[in-house]
Amino acid sequence: MLRYLKYDNLNIDEELIKINNCKEVELVLEPNNKKCLFILGMLFANGTKIKILNEKDLNLETTNKSFSMMAYVWSRMGNDDFPSYDYSNVKTEMDKRIAGFKQMGFGLHKITNNPVDNRIFLICPVRNATPEQRKWIEDFVVEKDEQGYSIYAPHIHTNQKDALGGYNICTDNSEAIALSEKINIYYDQTSAGSAFDLGVAYALHKPLEILNREDIVFNEGNFIDNVVKDWPYSAKNKRMIYLDKNSNKYYNACE
Repeated sequence: MLRYLKYDNLNIDEELIKINNCKEVELVLEPNNKKCLFILGMLFANGTKIKILNEKDLNLETTNKSFSMMAYVWSRMGNDDFPSYDYSNVKTEMDKRIAGFKQMGFGLHKITNNPVDNRIFLICPVRNATPEQRKWIEDFVVEKDEQGYSIYAPHIHTNQKDALGGYNICTDNSEAIALSEKINIYYDQTSAGSAFDLGVAYALHKPLEILNREDIVFNEGNFIDNVVKDWPYSAKNKRMIYLDKNSNKYYNACE
C-alpha cells in the first residue's frame, strides 16, 4: 500500500504514476502543508481511498469546513465498513451526516476528465480573498463571458455552505475542473485551497494560464510557486509521464 508519512523530497510526476496505480493510501495529514494538499488533490482526482494515520491529532471538534474535516469525511466515504451494520462506528454528528449521505448513494469516485470547448475553471482565493481581488476576479469573469467563454469561478458557482465539512465543495470543484478545457489561476501565494485545486488539475493534465503573473515574486524555495511557474501542461504540448517497466525508470513523452 502507498504511504505518505512526510512530504519532503517527493517527485510529483513519479507520485502521480503511483497514485494512478493504487486504490488506497495511508497518510499523515498535514492540513497546513501545501505540498500535502497538492498530493491530496491528485489523490482525490483519482478517487483513491485514504486512511488518516494521525486522525486523533486533528481538530475535528466542529463540523465547520476545513481540510482536516474534509479528509475525515473522505476517509469514511471510501470506507466500505462505514457505517457498520449496527452503526456502532457512527459516533459523532458528522458521522451521522456521512452515513446519511452514503445511504442516499453518495460516495467516493474517480473524477472523469471530460473537457468542454471554451470552458475555463478559475483557481482563485475564496475564503480570504480581499475586496480588491474579488473585484478583479469578477471583472475578469464578465470579460471572458462577453468573449464567449464559460467561466467556472468557485466563489460564484460552488455552494460554499457544506454539510460535509468541505467534501462537497472539493467534489464540485474537481468535477468542474474535469469539465474545463483549461485552467486560469489568479495566484494568491497564501491560498491553501488553490494548492488542492492545482493538485486536481495536475492529475488531469490541464493547461494552466497565470492571470496575475506580473504581480508575483516567485520563491524558488516554495513548492507551489515552482509548480505554478513551471507548469508542464499546455494546450499544444500535453506532457505525459510514463514508467518504463523494463528499466523501472520514469521518462517524459508528448502525445
